[in-house]
Amino acid sequence: METKHVVGGLLAAVLLLFTVHWLRDPLRTALPFGTTDLSSVQAQLKRLTPADRALVEAYVKRSNGDVLPAKFADPDQPFTARTFGDAIALEKAWSVKRGKMDAEAAQRQAERDAAMAPLRDAVEAGVARAEVLAPSDLVAPPDPSAPVKQALPSEDATVFVVTVSLHNLGSKTITAVQGSLEAHDREAYLPLDLCWIDLADREPIEPASRAQVRCANPNRHVSEQQRAFIDDDSGRFTLVWNPKRVVFADGSVLESGL
Repeated sequence: METKHVVGGLLAAVLLLFTVHWLRDPLRTALPFGTTDLSSVQAQLKRLTPADRALVEAYVKRSNGDVLPAKFADPDQPFTARTFGDAIALEKAWSVKRGKMDAEAAQRQAERDAAMAPLRDAVEAGVARAEVLAPSDLVAPPDPSAPVKQALPSEDATVFVVTVSLHNLGSKTITAVQGSLEAHDREAYLPLDLCWIDLADREPIEPASRAQVRCANPNRHVSEQQRAFIDDDSGRFTLVWNPKRVVFADGSVLESGL
């Protein structure tokens, strides 16, 4: 009987220790609901390995604190985690998926760059000036002798204006250029569209010379992202020139096919 009691006591003690350990397992910690603030679970976070802690923090930032039922979740990014353990598993799966997506995107971009390379070698586009102007600065003064008087445009500076410089890098005169200039923003998923260029029926661009074109939409007010582009001195934005078509005075044409 004594041996049975000793064994039973040991088993009970082991079971108690296992239960306590299971209950204190940081992986079972519930994620804060509807918030990215993890201050309420900092003690449990510190008990994770640095790698697992980073995964939990990355998941919460990516999900913005949302918790969705499985049947409503996006299969590609299911924000269904309720505990640290769930978040770690989902973030690991997302990391694998994202790596594959990034590799595919890099391949597509390499193919696009290869298609545009001959055009980029022929003509370069850059920003000569970016500013905010008033609509009245973008139009010619009204004709005082006109029979019909029109409302004067606003003199408040509200319009984002980009002056693009086109540089003929080759040895042939360029008569037409078509393409887009954009700025990739490291703080935003989508790029900032700066200018769609469709330059034709004007003075040709001689070899080694430049031409300028001004882009603006007077019907739209400048955005915070556009203001950030004007003021950027930290390398947040990267210019990307996507030429589509270049026509030369000798009749030859370069096209990216994109």
